[in-house]
Amino acid sequence: MNQLNLRDKDTVQYIANLLIDFVHVENMYRVKGPSGERLEYVCDLLERAANAMSPAVRCEYYRHLGDLTLFNLGLYPEALTYGRRTVSPDYYAEQGRRSYIIVASMEKPESTTVFRKLSEQFEQCVVGLNWVKLYINDPFYQYMLRQFEIT
Repeated sequence: MNQLNLRDKDTVQYIANLLIDFVHVENMYRVKGPSGERLEYVCDLLERAANAMSPAVRCEYYRHLGDLTLFNLGLYPEALTYGRRTVSPDYYAEQGRRSYIIVASMEKPESTTVFRKLSEQFEQCVVGLNWVKLYINDPFYQYMLRQFEIT
């Protein structure tokens, strides 16, 4: 991530933890609708976040929305063109940036810096995750991961 000027260790650590968290698909869709269905679309998550009564719940919804948009744009941008609701990557990125800014304004002071940087450097973070995707799909790295039993 140094090539992208993402040198802040807390921001890089946050992204690494996000990747670890989203290894389990159920974590990507942990926000549920009123009848228990998983919310997969940005517009559904935005509605849910805007209508959350508790500030802590609202903050968690916006954080999840930022995380999901960052993850999808970085690793699965093709997913934006599938499903019943397609969105432009620019709109998706704007919602991610906006969500992280909202979280920064609601979080404890020690956490605000990370979320502010995630918002300000959103595109750089996406490009960093694009690189991760390239490495994951590279046959050499797949071979090395199998050899060292990392997968």
